[in-house]
Amino acid sequence: MNSNVIWGIVLLALSLFLKPLLVIVGLNERLFGLYWQGEPVFSLSPFLVRIILAVIGIIMLIIGGMQVAKQKNE
Repeated sequence: MNSNVIWGIVLLALSLFLKPLLVIVGLNERLFGLYWQGEPVFSLSPFLVRIILAVIGIIMLIIGGMQVAKQKNE
């Protein structure tokens, strides 16, 4: 299996199960923000982070699939 395909699957799984994983590890949504002296300077919503992870995962799957197809044609 191509490493891009594996990373794509991992990122898609992470995007689907992000909230339960954060709860298990003991982190909260403050992880996705930049805070200075307790005030949020920059913040991403967890939903947006999940969408970004899913898009990157799909792109990795497509790239990996194309590489595997190219290797099989040779």
